[in-house]
Amino acid sequence: MISCLLLRKLLCAGRAKFSILSFTLFISFNILAQEDYKPKFGVIDKESVAMTAYPADSTAEAVFLYDFAEVKFSYDSQMGIVMTRESWVRIKILKESALSSASVSLPFYDSQRYDKKEYIDNIKGYTYNMEGGQVVATPLDKKSVKREKTSEFYLAQKFNLPNVKKGSVIEYAYSITTPLNYKDKPDVWNFQGPVPFKWSEYRITIPYFLEYKITMGGYLPLYINERKQVDVTMGHSKYNGPALAYRFVVKDAPAFMDEPFITTKSDYLSKISFELASIAVSGEMVKRYSQTWEHVDRTLDEMPWFGGELRKESYLKEVRDKIAAETQDPEVRMNKAYAFVQNHMKWNGYTGIGSKEGVRKAYDNKKGNDSDINIMLVTLLRELDLTCDPVILSTRSNGRIIQEIPMLESFNYVIARVQIGEKEYLLDATQPNAKPGLLPERTLNGYGRLIPKKGTGRFLEIVPKDAQNKLEMINAEINPEEGTVKGNYSISYGGYEALRWRDKYTGEPESAFHTDLKKQVPEWQVKNIAGKNKADDLQSAVNVSCEFEIESESSSPDILYFNPVLAGRWASNPLKSKDRIYPLDLTTSISASYIGSFVLPTGYVLEEIPKAEILTLPDKAGKFAYQVRQTGNTIQVNSSILVSKTRFTPEEYLDLKEFFERVVQRHSQPLVIKKKNN
Repeated sequence: MISCLLLRKLLCAGRAKFSILSFTLFISFNILAQEDYKPKFGVIDKESVAMTAYPADSTAEAVFLYDFAEVKFSYDSQMGIVMTRESWVRIKILKESALSSASVSLPFYDSQRYDKKEYIDNIKGYTYNMEGGQVVATPLDKKSVKREKTSEFYLAQKFNLPNVKKGSVIEYAYSITTPLNYKDKPDVWNFQGPVPFKWSEYRITIPYFLEYKITMGGYLPLYINERKQVDVTMGHSKYNGPALAYRFVVKDAPAFMDEPFITTKSDYLSKISFELASIAVSGEMVKRYSQTWEHVDRTLDEMPWFGGELRKESYLKEVRDKIAAETQDPEVRMNKAYAFVQNHMKWNGYTGIGSKEGVRKAYDNKKGNDSDINIMLVTLLRELDLTCDPVILSTRSNGRIIQEIPMLESFNYVIARVQIGEKEYLLDATQPNAKPGLLPERTLNGYGRLIPKKGTGRFLEIVPKDAQNKLEMINAEINPEEGTVKGNYSISYGGYEALRWRDKYTGEPESAFHTDLKKQVPEWQVKNIAGKNKADDLQSAVNVSCEFEIESESSSPDILYFNPVLAGRWASNPLKSKDRIYPLDLTTSISASYIGSFVLPTGYVLEEIPKAEILTLPDKAGKFAYQVRQTGNTIQVNSSILVSKTRFTPEEYLDLKEFFERVVQRHSQPLVIKKKNN
């Protein structure tokens, strides 16, 4: 991620004095003479209207030719300080699937209070088409703009741009005014979307008395990044004075693709966002909103729904005494406490960093959110004299934590951290089928913040200790004359593969995984399916086995074409894109092994033994080994895939893509079994 943190600290000693104490910009771009682009509303070039496909992306259904917003602050005698955003969009419709872009709905907040109500004004628009070799513009009829109530607190201005068809260019503009009493920061501005953006521009002028933390996220460089000091007239003398005017432009942004191995798109979209740090009007008291991480830690400790709940333990006295009487071993105590909470509580599917109705009530109801369950676990472990503290984090779907910006609102989940000697354990008792230390995949999102009982909190990396482990084995006999392969198949699921299997099938009838196995290998005739250790011992693997028979319609008594990777075959490469600008996040490491043993009847031979292959990724990030051997009448096939690294940079993408491609190629390579010539 390109991390861009613009920190502006202002000293105001009278309106005429304006001092920038620090300005830090973490982003790379070329400072060159840049070609600017400043179109006029209602005036369009013929080439844009005549365009039938976007040169940079021939698959695009539409392209934003221009996406512009400018935010300014002013004073209104009734609403106080307000933000006004002028927006202007110009879109080329390339395919009929994009015609819905011409149906526009602009939501805004409604309130009984004038100083908390939003207003949309100055709506205008055009549709441009080619007719007889000339550009014809059709204006939006303002009478067609309708206001509708969409919910209890929101209205929307809705309109359809006229005469829109495949090949049209549409544009519309409007302004929205928002009181700071309702919303104290500008909305996030995205430089990217599901279709390409040729030019995306955001401007904002921030007066001297407002301090914002501005964060640039994503992986596209800024084409233009300007900042200059200006003077603004706000509509009231005490607010007039110096300001900082920013201009940010991203040019030729590709469509954002929801590619494999990402967390959530908000972590990858190029965007700019704001957090109010302080308001400091000359001659008035300064009000600060920004926090330090120490303040976040302290706030959590003081909140009754977090720190207050950690100090309630009476409801756990009975189970605490029982475990304490059974063992003095700290690790055994930890496992017993974890198992108790895991079995006693049911996760209700909700996330949050606090208890809504109290942990005691959740305990009595045997159901709660992640905080109820894991705060309960932390409390019980502390009562058993173990060093245990909560860790707050953000789930994968909620987005990554930006450590440079202390914000409690960024977190939405709680787990427990236990220290026993030199060993650290991260625990989450929300999943009934997870062994101690096997965190749910939703929690594997980089870093969490440890909130200790005493002292200062700190960030710690959330690293999964288990992989996606899978071992598949085939023992079979080949009969070319009948065109059959008969034998036994077994698969062992470990780590996250075992957790997924147990989450899906524990509590379900035996027929559930029988049916799914048959669907996975439709060409097999399967019987005697058996599953072992479905939930008896969560520390050990799940094992599934069956007998099978495969009939080949293309075989003959003299020759049989045979793919020896009958199970666990990688049929396609999950990485399709030619290149990639986003990093990859595999969540966990991968370990997938296959062993096949095939007995040939007398009189048949393997025509050619493929060369063995060993492929490694740089820095020991992964290894693929493939080998076919023949000993007497037995063919032995071994395939081993190990990817030990979970995060890859865009620069490493092609190596990983080629690695996966070699796996696919090898797994699709048939063997030729022939009858010996007498």
